[in-house]
Amino acid sequence: MLKPMVVAVLGVCLVGLAGCAELQQQKKQNAALQQQVQSLTSDNEALKAANAKLTSRNDELEAAAAGAGEKAGKDAGLLAELKAEQAKLRKQKEDLAAVVKNIPNMTVEGRSEGNFIVTENKVLFDAGQIELKPEAAAALGKVADYLVAHPQVTIRIDGHTDGQPIKVSKWQDNYELSAMRAHAVMRFLVDKGVKADRVYIAGFGPNRPLVPPKEPEEEVAANRRVEILVIPEGIRSISQILESLKD
Repeated sequence: MLKPMVVAVLGVCLVGLAGCAELQQQKKQNAALQQQVQSLTSDNEALKAANAKLTSRNDELEAAAAGAGEKAGKDAGLLAELKAEQAKLRKQKEDLAAVVKNIPNMTVEGRSEGNFIVTENKVLFDAGQIELKPEAAAALGKVADYLVAHPQVTIRIDGHTDGQPIKVSKWQDNYELSAMRAHAVMRFLVDKGVKADRVYIAGFGPNRPLVPPKEPEEEVAANRRVEILVIPEGIRSISQILESLKD
């Protein structure tokens, strides 16, 4: 009787042991699966973060591309404006050159600000004086005729001197002398029919020499001059357009 009981007990134990072993195995498998799930979850979070960075970078690149396209369009517009203004100024320079063609010591110069009629002071004034010489009327009269015939333009009259200090005349300094000479030319043009509200003046004294002096107070005849800047209506100077291209 004992043998069958022992065998039965051993069988139960063996079944129990087998069940325990299988349970342990399942626990190990579950633990391994949990680790895999955690690893996959971590990888998924990393992928999400990487995708977010790529999306953000793509947005930045698209914005940059849009900005570059917008700037390219703006630059193309400014270049077209630049060419149009250059053509307008070239035509004006040709017209002004024809006006002063036979007038001694009067020339036309194209600069970034626009076209200047440049007249040496010896044609217009005696030394240290602001009264126009009689022969100045013939030269400035032709300029006045052009300005009256083109009422849309604006005129700036610039007075210039050399660097020699004033010693004899009544003017306080070269700045005052240059401004008074510019004013004298303005008064002449207005008397000839140019509208006063189209004209303004500036006295630069020795600050903008055509010929750089070797020393500040050197006498350079070419620097003693009056310049008339003729500005077409609505035009932007070449320097203004070039500055816009830098933005």
